[in-house]
Amino acid sequence: MPEHKHQNHDKKRRVRVKVKDTPGVICIESSIHDEAVVISGSLTLENGTADLNAWISEELEKAALAIKDRGGTIGHIKAAVSMTATDMISVTDENATVTRSSWETARIALAAIMFSIETPEAESIIRKALADVRARLREEKVRRSE
Repeated sequence: MPEHKHQNHDKKRRVRVKVKDTPGVICIESSIHDEAVVISGSLTLENGTADLNAWISEELEKAALAIKDRGGTIGHIKAAVSMTATDMISVTDENATVTRSSWETARIALAAIMFSIETPEAESIIRKALADVRARLREEKVRRSE
């Protein structure tokens, strides 16, 4: 019988975490496409509030107003919010108990297309919108802990 050798036992496995998946970090990328400024943004939050979508809506409306105030035109601003929750299943004796964490992780992925505005201004406006969502969540956490 031929000897079977396992390879790669001594190699360490590395888990790579992307910066854009780090909670609290705002990532912004921009490009120009057919005379439009195209912004992609992301923010991952540890979220515990039902108000998140309302806050995002309000901050994107403020961003739209800021773009218009600077003479820009909005093609669109869209945000997708993905929520992830953690359930713990525990068995003591014979019965399983399921407990959901009170905190969820929310990942906001944003896309904005704008015209007649400089890229640095557009980036700043979108970054501020995401930063303001993050600040509102932090304020809510502080309020809840008091």
